[in-house]
Amino acid sequence: MKYTPAEDLQPDCSIGFSPAQTIGIKSQDAKIQLTPTPYAVFKALADAPGQELPYNVLKTNSGMAKVNSFPKHIQELVAKGVIQCLGPHRDRYVILRVDPARVERVKRYARKTSQHSRPDSQGGSQSTAKERKCLSCQKTFKSEWIGMRICGDCKLTPDWQDQDNPYTPEGDTDGSGLSDLTTGLY
Repeated sequence: MKYTPAEDLQPDCSIGFSPAQTIGIKSQDAKIQLTPTPYAVFKALADAPGQELPYNVLKTNSGMAKVNSFPKHIQELVAKGVIQCLGPHRDRYVILRVDPARVERVKRYARKTSQHSRPDSQGGSQSTAKERKCLSCQKTFKSEWIGMRICGDCKLTPDWQDQDNPYTPEGDTDGSGLSDLTTGLY
C-alpha cells in the first residue's frame, strides 16, 4: 500500500455534513446500502440520543450482545464512512457520521461481475479483445474477452475434448441441471 502524506489527503465528499464537502455529491444523490445486520447496528446508533453511544451499549442495543460478528459489522460501517469509533479499546465510543436519510436497507448487496466472465452482448465502452498467447500451444490468437485463454484450434483437439480433461464438465447425469464437476457428487 502506498503511503500518502497527511497534507495530500482530500476529504471524502460523500460523507459528513460540513458545507465544504457539499461540492461533490449531494446527500440525496448517493445512498449507502446496508444489509439487515449492519443496518440494525446503524439504526440503533441513529435512534440514540445525539447519535452516539459507547461501543458496548451499541452492541447491546443493536441486539448483537451474544454475537461474535459485531466487530465485523462495525468495521464495515467504518469503511463505508457511516460511523466513526473514538477512544481507546475498552472505552471506545461510536458516533454517526452521515445523515440517516442517506442509508437504505437492502436484502443483499448487488454482486459485481467477474472480470473473467464473458462480457454482456450489449458491450461496454471498453473492449477486452486483444492478442493473447494460448495457454496450451503458446500461439498468439485473437481473444475476445479476458477469460478466453485457449485458442479455437486447441479446443478442437481430442485432448481438449477428452472426457478425462479436468476442465470439461462430465454433464448432467442425475437430472439436477448441474454437472458432476460442479457439485463434486458421483
